[in-house]
This record gives sequence, structure tokens and C-alpha cells, in this order.
Amino acid sequence: MTAAPSYQDPNLPVVLVIDDDPLISVVVRRAMDRIAHRMFSAHDGTSGIREVEQKRPDLIVLDNMLPDCIGIEVLSKIHHLAPNVPVIFVTARGSGSTAIEAMKLSAFDYLPKPLDPSKLRLQVERALSLRSLLQSTAALDSDCAPSLQPPLIETPEKPTSDALVGECPAMQHVFKAVGKVAMQSVPVLLRGEHGTGKEALAREIHRHSRFADGPFIKTFCPGRSDEQLKHELFGNADVPGNINFSTNGTLLLQEIGTLSLAAQGLLLQVLRDGSYTDPLSGESKPLPCRLMTTTTDDLEELVRKGEFRSDLYYLLTSFVITLPPLRQRHGDLPLLIARTLDKLSHIAAGFGIDYTRVSEDAMKVLCRHLWPGNIDELESVLKRAMVEQKGHILVADDMKRAMAEDPVVAMSGDTDDSTKFSTDWAVFAQMRIDSGTEDLHADAVEEMERKLFVRVLGHTGGNQAQAARLLGITRASLRKKLRQYGMSAQQLADSN
Repeated sequence: MTAAPSYQDPNLPVVLVIDDDPLISVVVRRAMDRIAHRMFSAHDGTSGIREVEQKRPDLIVLDNMLPDCIGIEVLSKIHHLAPNVPVIFVTARGSGSTAIEAMKLSAFDYLPKPLDPSKLRLQVERALSLRSLLQSTAALDSDCAPSLQPPLIETPEKPTSDALVGECPAMQHVFKAVGKVAMQSVPVLLRGEHGTGKEALAREIHRHSRFADGPFIKTFCPGRSDEQLKHELFGNADVPGNINFSTNGTLLLQEIGTLSLAAQGLLLQVLRDGSYTDPLSGESKPLPCRLMTTTTDDLEELVRKGEFRSDLYYLLTSFVITLPPLRQRHGDLPLLIARTLDKLSHIAAGFGIDYTRVSEDAMKVLCRHLWPGNIDELESVLKRAMVEQKGHILVADDMKRAMAEDPVVAMSGDTDDSTKFSTDWAVFAQMRIDSGTEDLHADAVEEMERKLFVRVLGHTGGNQAQAARLLGITRASLRKKLRQYGMSAQQLADSN
């Protein structure tokens, strides 16, 4: 069950690897080259718990998929047996929920397989330094008090699907942050572009928090007067407000950057005092809920302009999570597409289709797009394609037509006229490389031509003859290109 230790000195730190793959122990040992240590290994959860009790390790490397259970169950036992022992949690294909649960259970870090030796070595060094610090301030015997009998580990039920999915480093960082803050009561600010999933992120924090059994209440700030917002939040003598409705739950204030200075002052007072005046009773009461806020605005710029209070800004930014745009989530697009198709399966069911998937060529079309509208845009495109689908496989032409039906939204998102037809070519090239393209030049030409046709046909009001003259090509060539890209001259004209 155990491997030979690297060194025999009993004073050296002990590293325990719990993983049924023997190669992981080899990777860990190589990553720890020139770091003096003793290493042991266990190949399942039950023996891993036993090794924790017997060897009292200074560092544990724990896999999530074990023969007799999942690693989260083992991590929970370790958290109670040895709360001060750092655990590096690793998994071949972990979900966002797994990362969050790992961080909630105080895992030192969460690393995906295949393990990066340099990153693993860095985290090992940091973890051992932390362990040394903890040992200097607390008795080791209290860290790993042995129990009389190893705890029974049961294989849990299959977890439910996550509200958020992603395997790219940026999303793993988000999941770790959720795990750290979920059980706290501090305000959380969620930042990101439109359509990145800020509300879904807020719900994920709520789901993993101690308020999970309470309500989740939203207040959308834009477009409301100060009086309307005050009434919605606090209510009046006859009707309670959202603060009351969110008692023992979560209150989410969306687009906090749109608040007037007067409304900001009201919110600041509530956050500073931790209380509010209940209009139903006229009494001052403690804030009964957990507060989260979202923004797509540059709050720092608003503070510099005097449009957002700096004191409120610092209160709201005590803990910030930033969601990456879809164009920066390299490698996540196929995962998001599969999840979205499953989410929209009711559309396919209406046609008597059991499931829907995209062809390889359709996937290339989707991967060539920069998705300025992010996940919202992706869902919209797939929904349109499914409504028009002819079978359970969506092909490239289906994707092109669906994207062409709303070209300005699909290509510009919420940007202004000076940037809505531009392309970040560095991001474009990297996304294509990550998607495995072998025709990057053709991909770039198509991207350029699509944007160019949107601009020119918008200028000519859909007049193809005039557009062809401006482009210096024949009308027949223009029509051929439009058919190739699934674009409609009149739709392009109407959208400008």
C-alpha cells in the first residue's frame, strides 16, 4: 500500500499521495526533486484516511476519483482529522461544484490533471512553508489526533449539474474564490461583461453558503428612480421590501454602478450600520440577509469622475470575483455548447428529437467567433439553430444561418460604433489555435470578410450592386460569399 520513503530522516516533512494512479506519485516525487521529504502513498480513500492517522503527514496530494469513493469525501474526513494539514486537491475532469466544495473544505489548492510539475512544485513549497508556520504556533498532536477506528466512507450520489461550468484556468480561479467566500457573510462584488453569467455565479455562491435554504432575491438597479428603488428595497408601511423578503437568504443588487449618489448614500448607511429601518414597524433592525452586487461598469473610473462614492466602493470591494469573457475561456467552448444543448433539449423534444449535437464543421464555425455577447449570445445562437434544425446533428450551415439572423448583436455585443466591427486578432488567433484549427489563414479571411460585408451592406442599405462596386468585386461574387457565410443582405441592411 505504501511506497518507499524518499529519505529516512524522521524530522523531514511527510508527504502523502492518495491516488490510485501510480504515475501521480512519480510526478509528485519529480516535482519535489531537491526538496527533502519522506513520501508515502495510498490507493483508495479508506487506506488514505488510515495513512493520515498513522503517518501524520505534513502535506497531502489527494485525487478526486478513487476506487472506493470520491476525493471530496476523503477531504471532508481529513478536514476533521487534520484541519491544519494542507491538501492539494487534484482531478482529471473536475466540475465547478467540485472545486468550490474543495475550497470550502479548506483545500490548499485545486489543480487539474495532467499536473504541471512546475506549478505543483511551487504549491508544494508554499504548502510546506504554511505547515511549518502552523506547527510553530500550535501543537502537532492536536492537528492529527488518531481515532480508534477509521471512519466509514460512503460513495455519494451523483452530483447535480452545475450552474457554472468551465475547465480553463480563469474559471478554476472563479470556483476557488466561490469556495473561499461562500460560507462568509461579507459583501461580494461580481464583475464581468454582459452575458458572462454574473447572476448564475451569485446563485452558485448562495447555493454553497449557509443561506442556501433561504430565499434568493434580485433587485435590478438600472432604470429606477431613487424613490422606486427605496420602495423596492425597503417597502413601506403596508408592503415589505426585498430586504424583508430575503431574510435568512441572499439579496442581489444588479448593476450597482447605475445607482444615483443619493441611492449610494442610502446603501452605504445600511452597509456601515449593518441595519435598516423597517417601515412596517419603524424600528431599526439588523440586516437579515447576505448582500451581493454585480456590475459591468468600470467602478474605478466612476469613482475618479465623482459618479460613485469612494467609501461605498471600498465597502463593496472587500471581496471581488471577476468572470472572464467567453473569448478568454480557451478550451471551454465545447463544454459550454454541450451543456447549453442539454439545457435546450426541450426544443429538440418538440420535434421528436431525443438529443442534439453539433458536427465537427459546425464546431469550427462556433470556435471561429469571438462571442462579444458571451454566454447569452451563445445560447441565443444555439436556440435559433435548434428551432430550425432538421435532425439531431447541427451542421455548419445551421450555425451560419443562426449567427446571420442577428449579425450586429452577434458581432458587436454592447460596444460602440467605433469598435463594434473590430477584431482583437491576438485573441482571435489564440482561440483558433486552442480549438485545433489547421486552417488559420482561411479562418482569419472569413472573419475579416464577415465584418466587412456587415459594414458595407449596412452603408448601402442592402444594395448589392453598390456594395459590389465599393468592394471591387462582381455582384455574383458578393452573392456567392453571402451564401457561403449564411448571410442575408437585407438583414445586414436592416440591422444597421
